[in-house]
Amino acid sequence: MSSEHPFDSKLKQQFEQFQPEVEGDWRAMEQRLNAGKASGNGIDVPSLNRWAVATAVAAGSALMWVAKPAVDAWVNNEVAESSTEDMTLEHVKAPAISFDDAWEAYATAQTEDDSPQDTETEVKVDAEEETLVRVLATESDVVPEISDDVPSGELSVASPEPNNAEHGELELERPMTLEEILETLPFEASANRACEGVEVAFALSGVEREMNFLWNFGDGHFSSDPTPIHTFDEPGTYDVTLSVRPPGEGSINTRTIQNMITVLPKPTADFAWAFPATSDGQTVQVQLKETTHDAVSSMWSLDGQGTQVGVMELGVPGVYEVSFEATNEYGCFDEMKKDIHVGDMNGLLALSRFSPNEDGRYDTFMPHGLKELTEAWEMVISDLNGTEVYRTSELNKPWNGTLPSGEPALARSEFIWTVRCVDADGDTRLFTDKVLLER
Repeated sequence: MSSEHPFDSKLKQQFEQFQPEVEGDWRAMEQRLNAGKASGNGIDVPSLNRWAVATAVAAGSALMWVAKPAVDAWVNNEVAESSTEDMTLEHVKAPAISFDDAWEAYATAQTEDDSPQDTETEVKVDAEEETLVRVLATESDVVPEISDDVPSGELSVASPEPNNAEHGELELERPMTLEEILETLPFEASANRACEGVEVAFALSGVEREMNFLWNFGDGHFSSDPTPIHTFDEPGTYDVTLSVRPPGEGSINTRTIQNMITVLPKPTADFAWAFPATSDGQTVQVQLKETTHDAVSSMWSLDGQGTQVGVMELGVPGVYEVSFEATNEYGCFDEMKKDIHVGDMNGLLALSRFSPNEDGRYDTFMPHGLKELTEAWEMVISDLNGTEVYRTSELNKPWNGTLPSGEPALARSEFIWTVRCVDADGDTRLFTDKVLLER
């Protein structure tokens, strides 16, 4: 008895094409598949076997593949003994196929079969090897799925829930085609509002990088990178244009998004500082002054310690990097770093002692390094209590050891000198140290 069922024909075709040197006895195998009908158990075994084969086709792209050693053994037994011997199937396994091919094969099988079984049945292909093929045959949609965890020789068929239960239809989300992507060019940016100087990343998903890209950021800058990162340096609102050309094609697809990026202005952080006229010779307090016009808040930091007061005490000598952050009404901020220099006697080549005794040697005090300064400077002499005793800003007016009262300072008296000056960058520097007066 021969069957005209299309899946039987497909099985025969795949079986005969598996190995060119092996010819399968299709009629003998068909007789074995139909032998169970006379068992009297009320189950249509050929129909059930047809369902098992149909589902295996959906999961494997070829109905059932048999390992070559098992096929050779079966063919040899057929020739040597008889066509009634059992066929041994080793390692029944279905290779992976695409979902679309599997779904089409399954839909065809369900249309051609008039009486699907609504039961889960285990069909033992070969009792000796105990190889199982599990088939789930239902009237609802079944999507075959091959699990990597199933041992060799078993086929796992999963039945996910359809997302359209009312109509029994399975709606599948499919990715956009290249034509659809090129038609819409759905590119996006990491931010639509950014402060000037902040990097903005752009991307177009779903398009291969082998294509030709040209991004126009609207500020006079361009990029051919598929996923560029651009920094807008000026505030304003910018249109962004993307042009794409597939490789080997002359057509160019272009899309412009108007007002895509709004760049907000940031403040221009800047600060200055002022030194006191006198110090104790070991430390000095510096007063920081903000010079940012459009800031609503600010912060200074030194060695990781922040302050909003703007007063810092610095040791002598030393070079201190002070950071300043200013934030405006848009939440944009700017940072400025400057070095504050505090020097001692070595920085201005000053003497540690002098003797105003009118002997012509070291009668006055004036740091020699002040002769090299072209910017403005001022020197203040004070006693150890911080009381000012002398002030000058002229090289030809050094201190001769006279107190404001007109009396000469006592011998072995110690004083503190402080020089404030402006460097070439316009920043204030301070030099301070002690000097001993001898007679």
